[in-house]
Amino acid sequence: MHCKFLTRSSQSSQRAQREDRVGHTPEFLRVLCVIKFTLIIFFLFTGCTGLIHRGGEFLEGSRDRQVLVYRGEQVLVREMVSAEGANFIEVSHRDWPALAFRGSMPDSSGRVHFTEINFLSTHVHGWNEFSLDVLGSAVFRVTPGGDLVFYMEGDIERVQISGGRILLRSNLLTGTSALVPLRNRRERILALIEWMEKLEFESQRDFENHFKPILFPELILPRSRPGAYTTENAERAWADSVRWNHTYTENNFPFELWEYRNTGAMLRDWEEALPWIFMEYSFDSIVRSFVN
Repeated sequence: MHCKFLTRSSQSSQRAQREDRVGHTPEFLRVLCVIKFTLIIFFLFTGCTGLIHRGGEFLEGSRDRQVLVYRGEQVLVREMVSAEGANFIEVSHRDWPALAFRGSMPDSSGRVHFTEINFLSTHVHGWNEFSLDVLGSAVFRVTPGGDLVFYMEGDIERVQISGGRILLRSNLLTGTSALVPLRNRRERILALIEWMEKLEFESQRDFENHFKPILFPELILPRSRPGAYTTENAERAWADSVRWNHTYTENNFPFELWEYRNTGAMLRDWEEALPWIFMEYSFDSIVRSFVN
């Protein structure tokens, strides 16, 4: 057995050789760590900002500018200027900040003609944002004392979604890629609320607490399920991690909604668009509440 003893000078020499082979001196390593840390922060920041998309600020391509604001107890009226230089009115409600009616500047009689509404429906994994064409009018004027007068003239007719965006987790859809799924989802929502019993609810939470046990008793504690729900001799099948009771579906829903519920699509819409469902369900009462 041969042992090799190194002197201090030989140890220093070999350490220097190792450092030369690696190409890193202690000072160089410190500088390299700083550079690596800076690059990590940079890529994290740019990566995150590339994935974060803020909903509710504007629809794709919009660069509208606020000029004047008129505040009432319930209603907020903004005079806006579009990117093309056209003036228009945007109206929102204290209880519905995610919903905005847009229309022409008031004529000599104070009448505003609405052309669209913008709506932002959020959920835990993203949002649906869209512009919906409408037909209807309202009266808007400011008294000599500076008070805001505003009220809707009858019903507002909803026509068709004309544009929007969808964010689901890190996936952002815009343009035609968003338009088709937004329109399809709205068709499903309208079919659902047409079947729903028409009631008045103070809040979205009340709406959810009432209808969720009826729509999805499989997800509710047994003691909270509706009396019509039973698993005895029921035909059941799995879809989207839920074992749906097809017998309950057939006994309590119209034929047009059977596939919608049994495939889990109804639950996806509920989880990803509940504010939207509540808005469509409550739309007529929302319109009536726009009074100042």
